[in-house]
Amino acid sequence: MRIDLPPSLSIYGNERTAHEILSRIWGRNGVFTCTIANTMTSTIPGVSDAGDTPELTLFTPAADAEMLVNKKVTCMKGIPINPGGIPTPATLTMAALELSDTPVHVVNGGVKVRPNIPMYDVGGDFGRDIRTGKSVSNVKESFQKGKKLGELLSKGYDHLVISESCAGGTTTALAVMMAMGILKENLVSSSSPKNPKELKSKLVNEALGAAGIKIGGLADDPLKAIECVGDPMMSVNIGMMIGAAKHIPVIVGGGTQMAAVLAGAVALDESVVGNIFQGTTRWLVEDQNSDMRKIIGRIHDNIPIVYVNMDYSKSPYEGLQAYEWGYIKEGVGCGGSSVSAIIQSSGKITCDDLLDKVHEIYRGIMSLS
Repeated sequence: MRIDLPPSLSIYGNERTAHEILSRIWGRNGVFTCTIANTMTSTIPGVSDAGDTPELTLFTPAADAEMLVNKKVTCMKGIPINPGGIPTPATLTMAALELSDTPVHVVNGGVKVRPNIPMYDVGGDFGRDIRTGKSVSNVKESFQKGKKLGELLSKGYDHLVISESCAGGTTTALAVMMAMGILKENLVSSSSPKNPKELKSKLVNEALGAAGIKIGGLADDPLKAIECVGDPMMSVNIGMMIGAAKHIPVIVGGGTQMAAVLAGAVALDESVVGNIFQGTTRWLVEDQNSDMRKIIGRIHDNIPIVYVNMDYSKSPYEGLQAYEWGYIKEGVGCGGSSVSAIIQSSGKITCDDLLDKVHEIYRGIMSLS
């Protein structure tokens, strides 16, 4: 069955597979999960702009989670912002979840700063600097608990959106995908238009060297790759994807960070292919400093990308306009939640509706009249 796709959505890749999956969930209920995690890699100066300072990047996942659940932040002053005052993509996620009345579950993959909310805990600890070559503990336990959680959530809903908030995660994603041989060069994105590719590549090469891993050396062992050079978000989300995709379609909400999760899941259980697609934003797909299309193609030739055609260029708020200038692009499942909201409404929710709601939320959290 082919869906009459609304202008708010576009497809890249295998359109037949995309439409086949969409036809099974069009107008049906979904559930949204966000796995939060910290990696000390984010505190290396220049690695991440997901916080006003390198130290504040450790607060970003907890603050994002509090915004999704409590609609306000209590673990820090203010809200997660980039240097320059650009707001967290959680504002778009909140808009999509509110418009579609989608249930939200936060999963603690392993954080240093805990949010003040109820959440699932999978026994993970926060990640160390990848240059140690020993980044993540309890990887197998987190994977197995994630798998069980995916199975449980699949019983009550027609599709699952998995996502992340983990500052520094594009660097760990690059490291894991190089360890697996998916990438031999740096194609991952950045929350800044000035993607610090040289720094990330340098750190990844140091990490692989410390772990004694050659490029492609762990092609069949993604969990080992995560243990050595990944972050605590990855193994949980891989487990959730595998656990849920045996029963319902899974929207992998996110950008190049979640590509590492896709790569790990496909390596461990290729049967997920045909029941998964990546849900992301136009900003990420069109990013000139990364290549989402090429990364997904290297993971598998039958994983479509469905993206939301959000446009902040006419927003009256400069902090939101900055998304059109190459800042942020993805995170906190903003693309996947938006795609899901449009699907659940059978296309009735539009990008204009999402933007109106983002403005409402933005005015509230920034105390604007």
